[in-house]
Order: sequence, then C-alpha cells, then structure tokens
Amino acid sequence: MRTATPDIVTLLDPRPGSTVELEPGDRLCLRLRGTLGASRWHLAAHPGNLLPLVQEATEVTFLAFPGGEATVRVERRRPGHATASDVREVRVVVRAA
Repeated sequence: MRTATPDIVTLLDPRPGSTVELEPGDRLCLRLRGTLGASRWHLAAHPGNLLPLVQEATEVTFLAFPGGEATVRVERRRPGHATASDVREVRVVVRAA
C-alpha cells in the first residue's frame, strides 16, 4: 500500500535500458559508479517532467511530475573529449496523478 508521502527511488549503478515507475512527487536518485581517472558523469538528456535537484560527480536526483514515459541519459566522458566512454539510459514512467 502506498502512503501519502512521496518516495525516493534509488537505482545503484543502473544497467543500460533499466525501467523505473514513479508517482508524481516521487524522487528518482541515480547513483553511478565512481571513476579513478579524469572521466566524469554528465547528465546528457532528461525529460521536462523530471526536474534535476542534485547533480554531483556520481549522483543525479530528480523530482517527478506527471508526464508519461521518457528516457534519462547520463554519459561518462573525459574532459575535452566529446565521445562518451560509458552511457546509461533509464526509461522512466511517471504514472498519472
């Protein structure tokens, strides 16, 4: 049974193509594997109904609003390089309020 309090859904090092279902008001936290070198994770694309709240080296947190299904994409890149060395895409479904 779901409570009236919004949930925080955390995905640890999500596999490419993962799917998560949220309710409006939930938070989605993506925790990504850290790197030893100079490469860093970057938020490459996110739908308009997911508002980024936190963008750190290994974590991105969003607040979900109604808006259906979309994809969040994060890429790991070295400074000065346009090509990503690792890509994570997560399909996000925000159910209707």
